[in-house]
Amino acid sequence: MLKNELYFLTILTITVLGILVILLIYLTIRKAIEIENRKAIEQYSERYQSILFTMLMEGGYSRGLNPKSVLEQRAIEELLSKYSKVLEGGDEKKRLYELASMYLADYYRKQLKSKRWSQRMNTLFHIEDFKLNLLIDDIYTLTKKKKLSHSELIHTLRILALFQYAQLFDMLTTYYQPFSEYEYRIILVRLDEQQFEQFILHFHKSNPPLQKAILDVISIKRGLKYLPFLENIFSAYKGEIRLRALKALSEIGYVKNTEPYLELLYSTKWEERMVAAKLVGSIKEVKAISRLIELLHDQTWWVRSQAGQSICQFPNGHDILREVLETSRDAFARDMAWEWLHKGG
Repeated sequence: MLKNELYFLTILTITVLGILVILLIYLTIRKAIEIENRKAIEQYSERYQSILFTMLMEGGYSRGLNPKSVLEQRAIEELLSKYSKVLEGGDEKKRLYELASMYLADYYRKQLKSKRWSQRMNTLFHIEDFKLNLLIDDIYTLTKKKKLSHSELIHTLRILALFQYAQLFDMLTTYYQPFSEYEYRIILVRLDEQQFEQFILHFHKSNPPLQKAILDVISIKRGLKYLPFLENIFSAYKGEIRLRALKALSEIGYVKNTEPYLELLYSTKWEERMVAAKLVGSIKEVKAISRLIELLHDQTWWVRSQAGQSICQFPNGHDILREVLETSRDAFARDMAWEWLHKGG
């Protein structure tokens, strides 16, 4: 019995050691291949660097740049990525995108079909950076892949938004929902006015995360053209959606009638008091100054801080804060007045 156990343990040990040796050999060979590939890429980079730079600065093309292998294409990819971070001129940027389209589009088309998640994701990042909109159909095809990860799907939709893909509205409202508020926002923020208008028109039929994202994007864009829409949403909705509309109005810094918003300075909800304080500060509504002074004494720090910031936006704001600092018996109000006096508007 003991002899059989020792024999079994010996065989098991030899097997494990054999597997470890094979794994070590595999990793050693793989590392050696990676080192050789890295050396080759660096050699190609040295060869192509001056050629690419000249093409970017002066335009035109060169017969000396004719990549035939994957390693050559990777060298060009790395060079263009490096140049994209330092080039600022519009003409140079345009040439860079043209060169990426010429030398890397076919390479990326194949990479999008890779079975490796990391290769597909890296390819998506490069397509986005180089703005390769000639691959828009390939990107759309990728969204139909059955085993596509969620992160890939979001990234592909971001790229489609960047390229103003005509079917994106249907994709987000019909085929792929619901996403999180953040995921919708990073997609929608890339749309031009014409594409974004579809989501405005569809707002009342949208799910809450999409509605919040739409309002947040308006806050980012700060377009005065959205004012009637925002005021309508503010009047028609309650809760978080109403608050987001109010926030967007405060970012735009204009409303037709201030009365409905002045009432919110007395809201029982601190979030509404805070955003209302932000709004009256951005539009410099004189009627609100006395209430803003009162809000410096609010029980919620966020409200006090916003009241101080809003007061700073008025021409005589520093005088008001200085008076609060000198006369108020509320330590919290004095601290906030002092903070914004030193922080500025």
